[in-house]
Amino acid sequence: MDKKELVWQFINDKSYVPMKKKEMVQVLMVPKEEEKELQSVLDELEREYKIRKNRKNQYIIMDEPYFQGIYHRHQKGFGFVVLEDKEEIHISNTNSYTALDGDAVLVKILDEESGNSKEGKIVKILKREIRELVGTFKNSKNFGFVVPDNQKLGTDIFISKKKFNGARNSDKVVVKITKYPEKRKKCRRRNY
Repeated sequence: MDKKELVWQFINDKSYVPMKKKEMVQVLMVPKEEEKELQSVLDELEREYKIRKNRKNQYIIMDEPYFQGIYHRHQKGFGFVVLEDKEEIHISNTNSYTALDGDAVLVKILDEESGNSKEGKIVKILKREIRELVGTFKNSKNFGFVVPDNQKLGTDIFISKKKFNGARNSDKVVVKITKYPEKRKKCRRRNY
């Protein structure tokens, strides 16, 4: 069992009381040279929304459960987050945050049952899967955009005029995504 799992089990134990890192060091008898590693584990559990600090700077379990999984988008806009245990959480288009097909995400359960599956909302992108894609370049007067061949992506990619690199209207191109959207936009075209 790795150290992250040990710390998670410790915090999850029924007898656990909220404590600061220095208190954990004492209770778990962490050697001085491994204190930074403990802090890294605690930081990682916080990034995964499993734990948080209370007002007294003590570590506690998150009030609402969040789950990690991989987002799979349907070309109609909705999608599913497949969790580690293979359970699927339905994600409506409005609750997909800025996730693209294949992204590792953090999801919050909204409704225990919505039809055949649970309904959820993506709250954070943990890792982007798509870095490059193939599509058709469309030239506009002051900018361009690429319509991806993969219709599950669900968004066009904005291209500034200075980054055309000789591409002409209707050319098949490979695009490297240099900037992902920071928040959900209502229109189909988003600035990347």
